[in-house]
Amino acid sequence: MSQKKKSYLELIRIIAVLLVIFNHTDGFVYYTVPGNILTHVYSLVLAIICRMAVPLFFMVSGALLLGKEESLSELFQKRIARMLIVLTVVSAFYYLFDVGTGRIDHPGAGDFIYRLLTNGIRDSFWFLYAYVGVLLLLPFFRKIAPFLDKKLILYLIALRVLTDLLVPALSLGVEVNVAFDFGFVGDYYYFMLLGYFLDKERQERTGKGKLFFVWLLLIGLSGGLTYGIKGISGSYHAISLDMLVFLSAPVTFAIIKRWMDRAVKREWAEKWILAVGSCTFGIYLFDNLLRRLFLPVYTFLSEKTAGILANSAYVVLTFLGGLAITWVLKKIPVIRKYL
Repeated sequence: MSQKKKSYLELIRIIAVLLVIFNHTDGFVYYTVPGNILTHVYSLVLAIICRMAVPLFFMVSGALLLGKEESLSELFQKRIARMLIVLTVVSAFYYLFDVGTGRIDHPGAGDFIYRLLTNGIRDSFWFLYAYVGVLLLLPFFRKIAPFLDKKLILYLIALRVLTDLLVPALSLGVEVNVAFDFGFVGDYYYFMLLGYFLDKERQERTGKGKLFFVWLLLIGLSGGLTYGIKGISGSYHAISLDMLVFLSAPVTFAIIKRWMDRAVKREWAEKWILAVGSCTFGIYLFDNLLRRLFLPVYTFLSEKTAGILANSAYVVLTFLGGLAITWVLKKIPVIRKYL
């Protein structure tokens, strides 16, 4: 891959991990409770945007992995085994942390294994379990990816319109439970295939402004859906935040790709993006620990300042703390290949 091409993917990773951190804070739900109008708008807009985080990660994975040629043994040794080792080691770390802080009443090897198999150590690790499943199916989708064209991509998007908009509308509006089983149409490979396709797509001379307008429109429509569903049901529902992600995440991906191709020209800027982007996996793994560590700071700032400032500082501190820890750990050869 060219340097510019790789740097835009790393920038997407950086943005996505910041959104993941925000999604794990109170800022994600500020809009559901009475409060300052600025905090309400800040929370609602970012709650909508942060739902793109995981889809963006899978789009980057699609761009990087679907075009690679690997044997099954290489796939298991280089990717699946690595992910399982990371999951086990990091889960053991958090398990011992919970034992040391008194959060587990009856610790033991059997209890750890049970929690490991049932994702009972950290809820946020669901992504690692899902990613292992994606890797297991990777050889099949590598055969499909090279044959994608615009018609197939539009057909795939149309299927998501059906599963993410029309079916939920029927369920909410007229209480019709649609009996069709759409399988993995709405699963992570939708985003991986789009990431692969958009990564291979030729850059256009025009269209960035139009894409940004579409992006703003999708954010506005998601906000409208949030209030509309609240008006119907009487309460806020997270489903409204997810209904347009199948469109907003690919549009975000395309905007960043085009922006990076034209805006980032300095070599030092690209080097920093690549360096920080390479640490995003570690930042995700240490997110839970660092949010706990910086919680007193967040509480103090919440009492002294507006919710926007307190939450923003909390997210940035967690990100920088994870970056620093990962940066140091990646200096150790044995650990570097896993982070």
